[in-house]
Amino acid sequence: MQQTSSSSQPTAGPARRWIVVALGAGAVAVAASLVAATAADANSPIAYATLRDATGQPVGKVRFYNSDHHTTVRVRLSANADVTAQQFHGFHVHAGSDAATGTSGCVADPAKPTSTWFTSAGGHLKNDGQVHGNHNGDLESLLVSADGTAESTFTTDRFTPGDLKGRAIILHASADNFGNVPVGAGADQYTANSPAAVTKTQNTGNAGDRVACGVIRQGRSGD
Repeated sequence: MQQTSSSSQPTAGPARRWIVVALGAGAVAVAASLVAATAADANSPIAYATLRDATGQPVGKVRFYNSDHHTTVRVRLSANADVTAQQFHGFHVHAGSDAATGTSGCVADPAKPTSTWFTSAGGHLKNDGQVHGNHNGDLESLLVSADGTAESTFTTDRFTPGDLKGRAIILHASADNFGNVPVGAGADQYTANSPAAVTKTQNTGNAGDRVACGVIRQGRSGD
């Protein structure tokens, strides 16, 4: 009887160890799935826009991601006739489609002057009292490469992707001065500009005409 009992021990032991290993492998698989899902989530945009020129042709893509209490913005711009190579171009979120402000998204007629393009998107996304450079919709400018393309990734805490539904994102023809125009009587300052120049600086950083526009939509599509 003792021999029988003794010979059964090795059989029971490995079986128990095998069960523990199986459970451990299952736990690892579950953990791996959660990590993969989290990674996929982080790599999926919460909002997106396709930048189009005045003729309606796509010239770029913009994606907005949740990123640890910030919004990550990823931009890819194709070469097109409305941007200047090796130059910064102003880049902002505008009011977009908002019945309260009378804006209506991205509307442009290529037969009309460039100064009229995409004025339908309204002014910058902002709170009352904010001045240019500190508008919620003020973004990093895009530096266009020698080949006419641009690519940029940056973060902001001025809005979440969920705040952007129906807004518009605008690319400008010129660089944005972010309101950083030192006015005064000093040797390294400028005398006051004309009222029109001051207004343009306060509103848009005097970044010039709007040359591309995209309505921002919620979701993970648009790739």
